[in-house]
Amino acid sequence: MDDRIDTATIHKVASELMFAGQKVSVQVIADQLNVDASEELGDVLKHWWMEQESKVAFRTSIAPNNKPDVPDTVYQSVQLIWDNALKDARLELELSAKDDKVVSEAGVALEDELYLSKSQLQSLEDSNQRLRTQISEHTHNVKNLEAERAMLRSNLQATETNLSSMEYKVAEYKGEMERAQASSEEAKKQLDNRMREETARHQETISKVESKVSYYRHQLDKLRDEWGKKETAFNAQVQDLQGEVARTSVTSDTQFSQIRSQDEELRKYRGEITNQSRNMSKSTTAALASSNRLKRLEDELQQREFDIKELKKRTIVDKSDTARRETDLRTLLKSRDSENFEVTAKLNELQRTLIAREEEIRRLTAKL
Repeated sequence: MDDRIDTATIHKVASELMFAGQKVSVQVIADQLNVDASEELGDVLKHWWMEQESKVAFRTSIAPNNKPDVPDTVYQSVQLIWDNALKDARLELELSAKDDKVVSEAGVALEDELYLSKSQLQSLEDSNQRLRTQISEHTHNVKNLEAERAMLRSNLQATETNLSSMEYKVAEYKGEMERAQASSEEAKKQLDNRMREETARHQETISKVESKVSYYRHQLDKLRDEWGKKETAFNAQVQDLQGEVARTSVTSDTQFSQIRSQDEELRKYRGEITNQSRNMSKSTTAALASSNRLKRLEDELQQREFDIKELKKRTIVDKSDTARRETDLRTLLKSRDSENFEVTAKLNELQRTLIAREEEIRRLTAKL
């Protein structure tokens, strides 16, 4: 192959041919590049086919959450058809890639048949697996249906028992209703009898009330006549009382004038009484002041007497203390005098001993 032609150019030309829908082969690429159809070109093209095969995902499956909203059987059948189509396309690609090589026709036919048999076997296994899954699903559904049937039977038995109990209750309720109807009819009869008795009793009371009303009307007429007579008598009495009131008004006027004069005298007496009360208040205040002074003086006198008593007590206590102290001092003086006498006696003895010692020292010194 020419050195000016590289692998990238061959791959580019092969990709352009594939996207254009033309057959990709060694001879076509050699014609496009104006080179010879050599084995090196076939190896490069084989490598390109392997890259293209790796780019195609033949075994990819759709995720469960991305499956279309179709029945499972339809989806599985379409998936099987798609897998078979991919296998056929792959087979054709492999066969087209192998056309450029020198192989025998018998070997190619055998390989094709082998691949087809493998694909058929795979499809049969897939269909068998699908049938197994369907059978397991059907058995599971049958079990669910049997469980539902058992539950429905139990529910039916429960409903039958409830129905029998309800029928028994309905019969009881009907009997109670009949008894209630009979009792209501008896109550209606008793009520009618009572109503009749009450109406008769009310009619009797109404007749009695009417007789009483007629009696009260007669009495009212009598009272009206008596009231007319009494009213005339009251009018005469009122006139007499009015005359007396006029006379009493005259006397009240005279009494009112007398009361005014007495009020003036009372005012004078009240003024005098107020003056006297003022003088009395002044005298009482003075008496109170003097009494307060006397009380204060008495309190001071009592306090002074109390102080004198306290001083006397203190003097007595002081005298007793001084006497006790004098006795103590005397005893101390006596003890000190005795001690002094003893000390002086000891001093005299010491002086005597000293004098004797001095004389001895003198004699000794004189002898020496």
